[in-house]
This record gives sequence, C-alpha cells and structure tokens, in this order.
Amino acid sequence: MKCILDRQQFPPERIFLIVGVLHFLGRLAFQLLFQPKIHGAEDLDIARHLAAGEGFCIYDRGPTTAKGPLYPLMLAAFIKIGVLPDPLKGVVLLQHFLLSWIPLLLYRIGVLLHLPSIGLYAGFLFALHPSFLYYPTVLENTSIFIFGSVLWTVGVLQLKECWRWGQALLIGGWWGLMWIEKPVAWVPMTIVLLRLLPWKRWIPLLLPALFPIVLWSLRGYYTFGYLTWTKTYAGQHTFAYSWHPKMAVSPRYAVSESLAIVMDSLFLLPEKVGGPAFAKLGSLILQQEGIYKVIERTFVHAGIFWWIPPRYWHDHSIFIWIGRKLPVIFINILFILGLLYGLKHYPDLTLFILGTSLFFTIFYALNHVLNIRYRLDVEWLQLFVCAMAIEWLYLKKRT
Repeated sequence: MKCILDRQQFPPERIFLIVGVLHFLGRLAFQLLFQPKIHGAEDLDIARHLAAGEGFCIYDRGPTTAKGPLYPLMLAAFIKIGVLPDPLKGVVLLQHFLLSWIPLLLYRIGVLLHLPSIGLYAGFLFALHPSFLYYPTVLENTSIFIFGSVLWTVGVLQLKECWRWGQALLIGGWWGLMWIEKPVAWVPMTIVLLRLLPWKRWIPLLLPALFPIVLWSLRGYYTFGYLTWTKTYAGQHTFAYSWHPKMAVSPRYAVSESLAIVMDSLFLLPEKVGGPAFAKLGSLILQQEGIYKVIERTFVHAGIFWWIPPRYWHDHSIFIWIGRKLPVIFINILFILGLLYGLKHYPDLTLFILGTSLFFTIFYALNHVLNIRYRLDVEWLQLFVCAMAIEWLYLKKRT
C-alpha cells in the first residue's frame, strides 16, 4: 500500500536551505580566517593504524575497544584515499558541511512533531551557536554523532507516519552502532522507538541493530578472549583514571601518587591485560573512597557538566567567552525558562528532553567531565526546550 506524506513546502524550509548554504560558507570563512588547530587523539591514532593496514589498534599497545569503529574507519578512509593534500582538513570540512544542515533538520523535527514554531526557533538557535561552529575542528565523533542523531530522529518520526523498509534498516543499523559508539545515547533512542513505533515494527529494526553489535562482540572474543559488547576498554579504564591526580577536578577526588603511578603503568599495557586490571582498580577505588564520596563527586561533576570543564575556568580569553561561556549561560537560562513553560504546554516532549539531559549528566558525571564535547552531545536536543522559552517570551510580549 502506497503511503503518502504531506510534502507541502513551508516557507521556513526554503529559509533554512538558504541558512544551510550561508552557514557552510560562514564556516569556510571561519576556517580560512582563523585557521583553528585541528585536534585529534585516540580516534586519529586508530585511524592511522587502520590506514597502514595494522588493524584496529591504538598507540603501540595493539588492538583496542577504547573507541567504537565508525569514526576511526571514516578517518582512515580519508587518510587512505587522500582526497586533499591534508586529509584531516577534508574531515573538518565534511563535519562543517554536515552541521550546516542541522538547523533545517531541527525545523523538520518540529514540523513532524506538529510544533513548527518550536522547530523554527531551535533551528535558528543552533545556527547562531558558536560552540558548534568551532567543534568540527576536533577529530572526535561528536560532530558525526550530532548529525546522525538529528537525522535519525527525523527518520524515526517519518517512519511513524510512513513505513519504508530501506529507511527502517538504516534506522535499526544506526541504533545498533550507537550501542558501540555512544552507549549513553542508546537508552533515550530506545525510549523514542518504544514511544513511537508499535512492537511489531521492532523486528525489522533489531536485525540490523544486532549486526554491528554481534560483529564487534565476536571480534572482541577472537582478539581478547572475551566478548566486548560496547567500548569495553573505555568502560574499564575511564572511571579509574578519572581519579588520577592530573585528571581529577580537585585533590579531594584524587588517588595517591603511588596509585597514580600504577595507573600509568597499566595504561601502557596491551588492552587484553590492562583492561581487566583497570576494572579491578576501579572496584578498589570505589571501596577505598567510599560510596558517599563518589556520590559527592558525581554532584560536583554534574555542576561542571552544566557549566564548563575546569581546564577552561581560568581562560578569560574573548574566544572562550564568546565560544563557550556566554553561550552556555544563555542556554542554561533559556532551558530553565523553557522547562517552566514546556512542562505545562508540551509535557511529553519537555519531560523526555529533561530526562535525557539528566541521564547524560549522570552518565558523564559518574566518570569525568573534562571536555566540552560531553555537553554538546545533548545540547542540540536542549535547544528545543530553549525554543519553548522563546515562544513563551514572544507570546508574553504580544499580550
């Protein structure tokens, strides 16, 4: 049976097409004028090993599950093909190009939710957000994750209205990949599917979702001798290392120098040995520090998540103020106002975004909050609540 969606072109869509083009041109100008340094770490090192035919390895420690496979494989493809003299600049341009179309996609989400004005405001908020202008210069999966998540949300909302097998397979595949690449996102994604799709539609989604998970798990079993369901080494390592003196947000939440030396030695070991050792070390730290200090530290980290990481606290440059400090202050104020309005007028959407934001907060706060990107993972979604605040202020001004 043929299914027909409403294909009426709203004038805002034409506006956002223009915004997308101008946004990308503005991003190109930003790259040419300021030439920001391209930052890369674990993903880039894995990609270089892949491009050299050495497998999914990190540094000189052999195979790893510290990162999911998707982003390093993309980087490796750029390095191997060498489209530009500097393939990493090609990755940055791709990330800028993809994020240029987020405003249009956010508006489409608003339309599909029958909240076009909320989508409109959210789209313009993203277009004016300076943090998302800078972050594509970082070679980490945040930019690709944001674009994929927004596109995935559009796809699920469309699938609710009109079932397409090809689209369903892609949605299921991306859902499965997120279990490996960004497990914090997998839970809210599952809630979205539960709310929007009947259970009979889940079987076509489960098969492509399980495919990457099974492959990754079997690869782990063959390589390490045990199944690796997700970014296993990241889970084994991150909690323990967040107590390292050079990583801790305060000396109160740092282990002794002698234990830090043990951590450093474990970090140099192959993952097959270092991973289980870090898991045991994490349990030891939990016993030594006590559950109450862990809870206390989690609240401290949660506050950092909603502000900025300590490494930026004492940076009073205009770049940091314009690029992050002022935007996060502005967004936090709008988010609080939006909650007051949204819980009354759009309770389902507002509660979902609030719950997702709190889940991301707890997930990262249990480990460490030392990078802006952790908040950016969910900040695009929070813009819908900020848009509710703008609608409220607009209506108050009219009355």
